[in-house]
Amino acid sequence: MNFLSLLQQQAGRLHEQIRSLLSANPSNDVLPLKQYQQLLCINLAYYRALERALTEQAAYLPGYDRLLQCRTPYLVADLLATGAPIPQQYPTYFASWSSWKLLGAAYVGEGLSIEAKEINVALQKSPLVPPMARISRFFNTSASHQAVESYVRVHAEGHEAEVFDGVQEALQLYSNLAHNPAVVQ
Repeated sequence: MNFLSLLQQQAGRLHEQIRSLLSANPSNDVLPLKQYQQLLCINLAYYRALERALTEQAAYLPGYDRLLQCRTPYLVADLLATGAPIPQQYPTYFASWSSWKLLGAAYVGEGLSIEAKEINVALQKSPLVPPMARISRFFNTSASHQAVESYVRVHAEGHEAEVFDGVQEALQLYSNLAHNPAVVQ
């Protein structure tokens, strides 16, 4: 199995995590407001920390367009649309990660948007979500997963183990955030 196939297989676990967050009310596929806010807070904590770390490591990732992957403004806008307060904590989950491990975390982050269609459908069915919040900026942003995958394919030679470690640790971090939402608020 090649390196990118192995990464894709590992990222499949992330999609299961997201689906489990959405299936708290599986009988009618409606996303309750509180659950949507929780999902946004989890992603905000993840992306704030990742984007900050990528900015600090930018010199070590030549040609990596971190602005293309910037999702924090969309998450803040979505939270504001739901009427939720914006968490003031700025997590530093990735502060000590190498640039190659961060690339693995970016790969995981871009995989989050793959579930966007399912989340948008659930939002549209929810009478409890304010109308302005039913149009998610974060989950409507086009995925740049191919851009991250392309960067990994071209630049990560010799660093595959670090990228893979980053994917695994990022998956674990996201799982911890999803199962302990109080940590992000």
